[in-house]
Amino acid sequence: MQIGFIGAGRVGVSLGRYFKEKGRQVGGYYSRSPESAAWAAAFTETTHYKSLEEIISGCDMIFFTVPDDAIASVWKEAKPLIHGKIIAHCSGLCSSNIFSDAAGTNSTAYSIHPLCAVSDRENSWQKLNDTLFTVESGDHKSQLSQSKILDLFAETGNRTCVIGAGDKAKYHAAASLASNHVTAVFSMAKELLMECGFEERTAERELYALARGNLDNILSQGCTQSLTGPVERGDAATIKKHLEVLKGNCRSAYLANARQLAKIAREKYADRDDTEIRRLLSEESEKTDQWRGL
Repeated sequence: MQIGFIGAGRVGVSLGRYFKEKGRQVGGYYSRSPESAAWAAAFTETTHYKSLEEIISGCDMIFFTVPDDAIASVWKEAKPLIHGKIIAHCSGLCSSNIFSDAAGTNSTAYSIHPLCAVSDRENSWQKLNDTLFTVESGDHKSQLSQSKILDLFAETGNRTCVIGAGDKAKYHAAASLASNHVTAVFSMAKELLMECGFEERTAERELYALARGNLDNILSQGCTQSLTGPVERGDAATIKKHLEVLKGNCRSAYLANARQLAKIAREKYADRDDTEIRRLLSEESEKTDQWRGL
């Protein structure tokens, strides 16, 4: 099965290089930016296709690795040329239904998303070795041939998970919370340490060590058993002191996270009275809402 990529950005290049390293047949790249396609083809030692017609006729499976808001328009342009192909995009948010009437072209449509941060074109492919790919196919025909896609990733040694089209937004939100939102929280923690006199790189290094230890505990013990800190202890006085020195987004984030931590703590200590903690978080949240209205 010859695999081609329409779009030569980070995801397309990383996936193409990864497939090539795993011994899959990669045809190459087409892009509206000839320079990008040429670079991608050179980097992956594949073909630089000069037109949609050329890549579609030369490949059996075609990935639309373009920005989410461009998938529908590129599909509209490519659709009259496609017949009997496997087509896919790599959006975490959009479902395969964005390939409107794919069945009318006798093609099978998928959304295939790597659950990892693809940050650059040259090095991110190496992360894909230990990445889970979620696979979604909207129509009945696609679901019947879904085993082809699952086999593709089984052969590369990757884990897979099949999800429904209606769950894509929830799935993508979960990925954002665990990745992008962690970056936001980490950034706020770093700024607080720098206000205390830490050098930026020192703050990043030490907070990373702290966060990594907690993530290791979550993986080995689960969220409930790995919970520590003032909310877990029921230490309302410490939480109040924290809130006295926090402002703006940092204060709002602390409160939102503390409410979730309180929920986890109730699971860990079902018989403990957490009235004081809940009252404090409720009162402080109301203050934040009032400040927003000023």
